Amino acid sequence: MEITDKESPNSSIDQLSQISKQDQDSVTSLHLKIGDKDYNYQDLLKYRIHTGAFDVVFPVNNPVFGVTQGGPSKAVADGFYIITEPLPKGTYTIQYNSAICKGVGCSQTNFAQNVAYTIIAQ
Repeated sequence: MEITDKESPNSSIDQLSQISKQDQDSVTSLHLKIGDKDYNYQDLLKYRIHTGAFDVVFPVNNPVFGVTQGGPSKAVADGFYIITEPLPKGTYTIQYNSAICKGVGCSQTNFAQNVAYTIIAQ
């Protein structure tokens, strides 16, 4: 999750860090499959990274992520970032799914995604 001071106005870098960390602490399921190799939540935990602050620039007159005022912004990110070895030649399906449940005693998923990519390695 990436969060900026334009998405959360008047937030300090520490507050942005807390927001992004709390978001990723709310992940209730996570699965990655590359070809025939499966990675479960426990496998993927070692790929969770929390960044320091970095700069982003929002476009002017082109709202993105609910930000209507363009220009420079400070951002922080927390999430699961995977880099693989180069794949041998061939066609691969990469499947990724995850869910987040926020709130005390959360009983209903707030956000879920199920994404599939087809990659042709040459």
